[in-house]
Amino acid sequence: MNQQSMVKMLVHIGLLVLLALIVTACGDDGRDGADGAPGPQGPPAPEVSTAATALTVSITSVTISDNPVVNFTVKDQDNLPLVDLIEARFMLAKLIPSVNGDPSYWQSYINRVEEADGNGPGTEDVIQATQDRDGELSNLGDGSYSYRFATDISTVTEPLTVPYEPELSHRLAIQISGNDLPAANAVYTWRPADGATSDIAGRDIVSTANCNSCHNALAEHGGGRLEIKMCVTCHNPGSRDANSGNSVDFTEMVHKIHRGADLPSVAAGGEYAIWGFRDSKHDYSRVHLPMDIRHCSKCHDENDPEAPDGGNWQQNPSIEACGSCHDDVDFALGQDGGHAGGVMTDNTSCTVCHKEGGFVGSIAQSHQINSQLAAENFQYNILEITNTAPGEFPQVTFSVTNPVAGDAAYDILNDAEFTAAAGASRLVADIAWSTKDYSNEGSETGIARATAIDLLTEADSNGDGTFTATSSLAIPQNQTGSGALAIEGHPATDIDGDGEFTDRVPVAGTLTFFAITDAAPMPRREIVSLEKCLTCHVNLSLHGSNRNDNIGLCLVCHNAANTDYERRPADPADGLAERSVDMKRMIHSIHAADMLSSPYILYGFGSSAHDYSQVHYPAPLDNCEACHLSGTYQLPLSSTVLGSTIDSGADKALRSDDIKITPIAAACSSCHDDPLSRAHMEQNGGASFNTSQQAIDDFEVVETCVFCHGPGGLSDIATVHNIQSRP
Repeated sequence: MNQQSMVKMLVHIGLLVLLALIVTACGDDGRDGADGAPGPQGPPAPEVSTAATALTVSITSVTISDNPVVNFTVKDQDNLPLVDLIEARFMLAKLIPSVNGDPSYWQSYINRVEEADGNGPGTEDVIQATQDRDGELSNLGDGSYSYRFATDISTVTEPLTVPYEPELSHRLAIQISGNDLPAANAVYTWRPADGATSDIAGRDIVSTANCNSCHNALAEHGGGRLEIKMCVTCHNPGSRDANSGNSVDFTEMVHKIHRGADLPSVAAGGEYAIWGFRDSKHDYSRVHLPMDIRHCSKCHDENDPEAPDGGNWQQNPSIEACGSCHDDVDFALGQDGGHAGGVMTDNTSCTVCHKEGGFVGSIAQSHQINSQLAAENFQYNILEITNTAPGEFPQVTFSVTNPVAGDAAYDILNDAEFTAAAGASRLVADIAWSTKDYSNEGSETGIARATAIDLLTEADSNGDGTFTATSSLAIPQNQTGSGALAIEGHPATDIDGDGEFTDRVPVAGTLTFFAITDAAPMPRREIVSLEKCLTCHVNLSLHGSNRNDNIGLCLVCHNAANTDYERRPADPADGLAERSVDMKRMIHSIHAADMLSSPYILYGFGSSAHDYSQVHYPAPLDNCEACHLSGTYQLPLSSTVLGSTIDSGADKALRSDDIKITPIAAACSSCHDDPLSRAHMEQNGGASFNTSQQAIDDFEVVETCVFCHGPGGLSDIATVHNIQSRP
């Protein structure tokens, strides 16, 4: 055998041996080898957001050369990175400085043409600021993102020339919304020339927090735009709505919206409307601001650290700002157009007259509410109330003083402020019972109003600036517990300087409690606060300036047994014989008027109709804590809460023949007044819309709503009203 054959044979034998070994290893008789040593552990997967309920967007840098690039991060409520963002919107504007009396303003770099399409009175195509959303969004994988604008802002000439000026303040805003994500905004204000973010020119004249004190919370354009600092990047002076022809500049638009029904143009029969997305019409002609429009500082709060330019309205008047509320003035026509100061075609001379010491005084002076300023000079003081046991005639000792003048006392029997004719002066003490829940049975007032003492005719001077008056009506023998005494009314002043004391002054009422059979006075329960009411109303002045800024005072008459029966004409607009004016029904119904299935109409002094159908509450209606003290809306209600009278029966002085709505249903049905909701209350909650107080007291009618709607229940009020999720 030659050498080559020998090599081939050895290779063949080797292959056979290897094959045998492989077959043996795969057979059933082999044993597993020992486990090897564990390898090193890899790093755990980073924790990321999987169920975001709130987002925080932080802008880390902005670079501008041609197409701006912004870097930002997105985290959820647990500070976990959101790694699946697929879309965002971006706005960029520069701040044009004030020149020749014109106010400074934000000007967007990104604009478009909106065409007038015949859906409104507008006939011309217009320019609108808009967003950049077609650029390149890069996901960096850890909650960090980079976006490169589609717009080259170094050469913006269409549809509006907007030169890039890096030495001016700039603002970049981001909107995240949709795609099952909670809405979030971010705003970055800086000066590109040197990157400065502080000590630069700004125009922050209102704050989001201040707006949300009434709106709670702003969420416009489908709910995605939440921050005022972002809004102004698009709502520029040059932006208009093609369908209406109206400006959507923030200065003009927001003033007009808030004045709404009281705009001179609307009062003259016109309308104020803006057409929005998909040609949806937003008619603001029915908006009624719940305060005097002259409360400029309610929005423009110069003490708000988030609005450092909040005082601008006092120093920088302009045709644009002033004309937005005074829209019946044509400044270019001067006196012929309603501007007493003459022809004005620009803002260069506004402060010649409109300034401190100027011809017409400062802007603040022009907007001051003189009656409320006058009210600061008066204070009602209840010094003592005696003789309050059953069968006794209550006696009250009181004074009226001037806090501005060292609490000097007024002589209510001789001073001009309290002796003006024709009802200009009024001062009354109201006595009510029982504080468990007022019904005022035995008050001899027709329905259930408090009994009243006319202090200007029935009080005697004590010679020391105090006065004493005695009720002509005794506390009824069957009354127990505690009662309340309030002083309300209005002095008169000469605001216009014509020598006549005819102007009513809305002085805040005062209230105290007294024992009837209790060992010590027991106050009525408190479930709302005046401070929360004043957040939107600023000043509560009702019933001809008689009842002012005191919720407890309102309750002595707006109780569960009272209705508007005595005020209703024979042919009321709603066809009802009477309506409850119980606070728990009335206030809910007024604020919820826009969602009620039938109009809510009350009749007041002189059978005047008060139709609240035009009321549009400016915030989410389900936020009970916008008015209520924390938790006081929860079930169960206090056992002392009375059912609300809806039919005062044949004998108006008696409470025993009143037809009532059970207490919980009385409150809930004042918002949820549709037939389905009523059926639910009756069938599932044991509520009744046709019962008596005796049946309620004897547990013949029992509301069981607490089992589902009480704390921790299947439909806890705080849960179904989203209160638990609110900030």
